[in-house]
Amino acid sequence: MGVDADDQDQSFDDILKRTFGNVLTDNGAVEYFSSLKDATVSIGRAFTDSDTVIFFSEPDHLAETKEILCRALGLKLIVDEPLLSTALTTAAQELQDSPYFNICHAGVAEGSQIFALKDALYSGFGCKRGRQTLVLLPLLGERTRILLYSLVIPFLNAESGESISTTPLQFYYAQQLAASAVREDIKIAVASTKPSEILTKYLSYVPELKDRVIVAGKAEERGAMPPNEYVINLSITASEFLGVPYGVAMSNAYYVGDDPAAEKTVYIAVTNENETRVHELHSFYGESTGDFLFRSCAELCRLLTHIIDADAGRTPDTAAQKKAAGRYKGAIAAVLVLILLIAGAGCWYFHHNGYTLKQWTDRHLPFVSTLIEKNFSAGETETPAVSETDTAANTAENGNNGQAAAAQ
Repeated sequence: MGVDADDQDQSFDDILKRTFGNVLTDNGAVEYFSSLKDATVSIGRAFTDSDTVIFFSEPDHLAETKEILCRALGLKLIVDEPLLSTALTTAAQELQDSPYFNICHAGVAEGSQIFALKDALYSGFGCKRGRQTLVLLPLLGERTRILLYSLVIPFLNAESGESISTTPLQFYYAQQLAASAVREDIKIAVASTKPSEILTKYLSYVPELKDRVIVAGKAEERGAMPPNEYVINLSITASEFLGVPYGVAMSNAYYVGDDPAAEKTVYIAVTNENETRVHELHSFYGESTGDFLFRSCAELCRLLTHIIDADAGRTPDTAAQKKAAGRYKGAIAAVLVLILLIAGAGCWYFHHNGYTLKQWTDRHLPFVSTLIEKNFSAGETETPAVSETDTAANTAENGNNGQAAAAQ
């Protein structure tokens, strides 16, 4: 909900289809709508034909979606006080200033299963309604993916007796990396650090990467070097040391102060033959270091895949960019056609009535003609006479000025 079909995230679409592939009846089971109003027909059909309906709502539409769905389905929407208390503690001030804060972050259907991370922000819920199960989640990238594999899939499996796998949700980007690495026949060097053990273990879940990931020799200690610069050096060294086109490195998780629940930071770096790119990743409130590093592995795979595909001219954005360019070209062409039609109609009208532009202006826009004549007359009156002597003097002066400018 709240997403135009042209703006849909193809990777998220693919993740959903892979995750729910064994329980979907057709490939068109994932649909995008800019508003609930646009989705009315499809929602009615879904509740008629399906045992489970899952809604994903853009954050700006989440409170409204909760209210409308609960009202339409006869569910009582309540504000969960423990959720609200936590959300007020963890939310930034600009979030708290929203008039829809309570519903957006702590609104759930009464008696439902609550789906929320430890920060209690953008909560979702799941509940049974007759023979059907309804799930509502925020559409927020990694937050959504974590909610799905840690809370929603276990809930659905318990409710339905199915065995929906969480593997696509957890290892999708590693699978995408494997596809790109095999297609381009490349190897990847991983800098040997403590976090690299977690990364190589994560990559080992995809068999196709087994012979394409090489761990470089033991890296030097970081010392006083900032962690972002450290991972850059590690990725460059790994690539050069092993003589492969791509080197990667991942830092440990750092946090400021003594609070383990505080936000932590991980740096990831990817080196190719032309440059090194470094990204700064942030943990969710209360996310364990192990979970955060696991998620950082997925982000590193996503970044590396994007770079490999871009180097091969297969950037995932290419199709979307061409589509957008086509829309702009179409709009420009339509405007040009409209201008030509107006100009053609004007020419035909003038020719058919034996008009000149001045005659038409004198008749239909006399004030324009008067204004033009006044300006023209004023121009003739105010034009100063220039004698030959003045002209020669000006020419000489300009020549001298030109020489001085050239000397400067």
